Amino acid sequence: MRRLTLLGLASAVLIALFVTNLSAQSRPTSVVFVNSQAALLAHPAGAKVTALQEQAQTEVNDLVASLNELEQRLAAGEELTPEENERYQALQTSLSAVQNRYAEEIAAAAQPAVDAVNAVIAELAQENGYTIVMDRVEAAEQRLVVYSDPDLDITPLVIERLEAQ
Repeated sequence: MRRLTLLGLASAVLIALFVTNLSAQSRPTSVVFVNSQAALLAHPAGAKVTALQEQAQTEVNDLVASLNELEQRLAAGEELTPEENERYQALQTSLSAVQNRYAEEIAAAAQPAVDAVNAVIAELAQENGYTIVMDRVEAAEQRLVVYSDPDLDITPLVIERLEAQ
């Protein structure tokens, strides 16, 4: 879900940049970057999100290990007993349910941090005249930006403002 949101945001930013360059504006475009994940982790809810992610990873890894054990036996040509087949199906169902449950819990735990970070970014943008704020990591991963001056990174400002709240 985060990827889709960020891809949509990145597309909107590219369109905005294109439209900005085509239209005659009286103010210059000011683009800055933020590492939103670092900012989210700096929020008090970030520690809870990290703990939930670690807990989820442990639980998922245990289920995957159990599934892999049965899948390796199947790959070796062994037949599973009816009880093992039932266990295999239960493990697959459990894995899906655990992943969905943790995704919902993590999203809910992260929402206060997301809201706070977005609010701080909007405040800083308004105060400093930034017209576009892009996520540094996403911009790099999606190859939206080839180079940017490190001075354009406002992550420390965002974290400082979050810590002051």
